[in-house]
Amino acid sequence: MIKQPEAAAALRDFIFAELYTDKDPRNRDILNDRFGTNALPLYVILGPDGKERARLAGQIGMAEFLAFLKKGQASTGMK
Repeated sequence: MIKQPEAAAALRDFIFAELYTDKDPRNRDILNDRFGTNALPLYVILGPDGKERARLAGQIGMAEFLAFLKKGQASTGMK
């Protein structure tokens, strides 16, 4: 779970889901089939229509994560 206050505040308007792939090969298949990668960590923002709006893979810093969230908000019409 996200513990940094600025990230937690930015995530308030999102529905947050985690897919654990370390012990469940079915989840790895879902990740690969849906997003074409097994990169971890992988952050994806989907719109209400289920289409991908933004993606970010790998270890990142807080500034990059916040920019990613803002991009996702803008692309889905969120405030």
